Amino acid sequence: MNLEELKALISSGEGETLEVKETTGQRVDACETLCAFLNKDGGTVVFGVGKKGKIIGQLVSDKTKRELFEVFAKFEPAADIVVEWVDVDETHKAIVCKVERGNMRPYVYDGRPYKRVQSSTTVMPQEEYERMLAERKGFQSDWELEINSDLKLSDLDENEIRKTARMGVAEGRLPESTDINNVIGLLDGFKVRKDGALRNAAAVLFCKEDTDYMQCLLRLARFKGKDNQIFIDNKQITGNIFRLIDAGMAFCFNHLSLSGVINGTYREEHLEVPAKALREALVNALVHRLYVKRGSSVSLAIYDDRVEIINPGTFPSNITMAELRAGNKSEPRNPTIARVMYSRKTVETWGRGIKLMLDECAKVNLPEPQIVAEGGYTKTVFMRPAQKDSTKTTQKSPQKTTLKTTQKTTLKTTQKILNLLRQNPSMTRMQISDAIGLSLEGVKWNLDKLKASGIIRRIGPDRGGHWEIVGEYE
Repeated sequence: MNLEELKALISSGEGETLEVKETTGQRVDACETLCAFLNKDGGTVVFGVGKKGKIIGQLVSDKTKRELFEVFAKFEPAADIVVEWVDVDETHKAIVCKVERGNMRPYVYDGRPYKRVQSSTTVMPQEEYERMLAERKGFQSDWELEINSDLKLSDLDENEIRKTARMGVAEGRLPESTDINNVIGLLDGFKVRKDGALRNAAAVLFCKEDTDYMQCLLRLARFKGKDNQIFIDNKQITGNIFRLIDAGMAFCFNHLSLSGVINGTYREEHLEVPAKALREALVNALVHRLYVKRGSSVSLAIYDDRVEIINPGTFPSNITMAELRAGNKSEPRNPTIARVMYSRKTVETWGRGIKLMLDECAKVNLPEPQIVAEGGYTKTVFMRPAQKDSTKTTQKSPQKTTLKTTQKTTLKTTQKILNLLRQNPSMTRMQISDAIGLSLEGVKWNLDKLKASGIIRRIGPDRGGHWEIVGEYE
């Protein structure tokens, strides 16, 4: 770095990634800031900058260098600090100390952790330090493998266990020799049971609806407007991860708009925010969340202008957002849970989730989803399409137009499904989806609606059973 480049660097003033000091006499304060940079996104400290950002440099002797490197030795873990000596004049130098985002976070200086907040350096709170320390010890959490002495086989949904095995075999991700009726053997094969005891992962994957495990919770909300002051709908769903995914997608289908496009002889219906993208974000949030913190949960909130999905936990520190966006790397926090989800094909391909979300939004000309990891949480935000001004219609008939349109769309879809089931009562959701051009989540939502209305009922198991029409849709 030369003097002109240094001037350009400091021209914008101090901020989240830059701090200036007049002399190395302030080296302790500087190291606290370097520690904060290591714990966030990296940054630079420059010695030899006077008032109003004037570069004045300082005399640099062997003692100056020795004292500087002595304080650098107080970082733990050891920090990689790049130091450059920039000539200001014949006798004075500016000292530029730069660090990248640390891959061994959290870092401490002289026994204390620090964090950067805008242009200030503060001591990191204990809770945040402990969370980062737990992640450093292993981004892949040990919580899912811990034995849960309170968890009994009777707490698990055996039908869900067998269903997972059936789907794994059908998708070619489990051996055909898998004994679907041997629940104990399946749990051992899924690595959620060891020496006769169940692990925490078993609760996440297969617990019943009335579970007492606070981590097995999904909070759903539809807010009026663009803030969270007024609820239109508010639900808390408990149960295994598959139930939470289904409930979250059903909530989206209930509160987001559907649009229809004629494709051949069928009308294809799509959510205003692509269902595939929403589902991928929700799956990611549940599979890769930080489960160790009891009482924490994943939330899905729908506002007038956006959909937000928030989960405890952040991304691995050794993988950049660019790599995640490209789908080049995958490091699941909970590999046992992720492996079972992959067997069932709930997780399609390792490491491709974020790219899928970007691609699906691009197909319908929506902005890229915003993915932000900070404060121990990850937030994914999908922007909804701009809503058309319907003031005149609303003034004439406040609910009539919306209700009529919704009923008309639902009527067409449900009648199509009923017609298909009359012709072939054994049709699967996948076959229905292919036949009418509706997503799997949309098919499930409509089937659930028909069952709840007493129009259809399921006879027999998911595989090998059939539908029976017992009423008429009015």
